[in-house]
Amino acid sequence: MKKKVIVAIDGPSSSGKSTIAKLVAKHFNFTYVDSGSIYRAITYIAIKNNLIKTGDIDVVSLIDLLNNCSISFSFNSDNQNIIKLDGVSVENEIRTFEISNNVSLIAEKNEIRKYVLKIQKDISNNKSVVMDGRDIGSVVFPNADFKFFLDASIDVRASRRWNELKSIEKDLKFKEVKKDLLKRDKKDVNRKYSPLIRSKDSILINSNELEISEVVDIIIDIIETEIKIK
Repeated sequence: MKKKVIVAIDGPSSSGKSTIAKLVAKHFNFTYVDSGSIYRAITYIAIKNNLIKTGDIDVVSLIDLLNNCSISFSFNSDNQNIIKLDGVSVENEIRTFEISNNVSLIAEKNEIRKYVLKIQKDISNNKSVVMDGRDIGSVVFPNADFKFFLDASIDVRASRRWNELKSIEKDLKFKEVKKDLLKRDKKDVNRKYSPLIRSKDSILINSNELEISEVVDIIIDIIETEIKIK
């Protein structure tokens, strides 16, 4: 195997990217990078400091805060990243519906994307990684060794997201989650900077009728076959 391998996994919200990327990374003992958690952490900072009001963001103040705080990762025994703000884990705090409902506002700002891009590049320096997101194969690593694009219908994705959230937000309705996902899809696809697109050289996997384990096996087989050929 070559010294450094980059695996990019893109797709819309709740398409299974994070879960699948973690399992693929664990199989190969690569470092897993959840790029979405970086945007979620920044959204958490913005909300905590009242910088999102009526759908608008005080980007100047947010960038100033980011330049004076530390967003970093530690890695657990499975080589998966745990995101931290100023050394304190915020994994639970960034997984709420409020964060999900506002993260697209943050992600559409070019200044924020430039800030995140540097973190993504730094964390993957001199190591093999599996990174998931919306622009990994198109912008972050256009020359990635392997590119996958995961997709599923809006109802399947909304169901997955609702099942994930309802244990901690018991009053959350399925229709609210579906509405939020539709809104996020529209913003992700139509934003000016780094929109969600499928790279022409990526492999499309539709998971409507597939279990997580089946998608993971497909990706692992493709990577292992290509590595053996090389």
